[in-house]
Amino acid sequence: MTRQVGERYLCEKCGAQLVYEKPCDCTTGRHEEICCGAQMTKVED
Repeated sequence: MTRQVGERYLCEKCGAQLVYEKPCDCTTGRHEEICCGAQMTKVED
């Protein structure tokens, strides 16, 4: 499961957003975008 430049994730609790500025081609297959103790939601364009 890779992450591409520009992908955004939103914290439903506080409204913070995470934006990938560099691609991640991690081979572990597991990513966790955590904020306020919960998984962030991917923002679709």
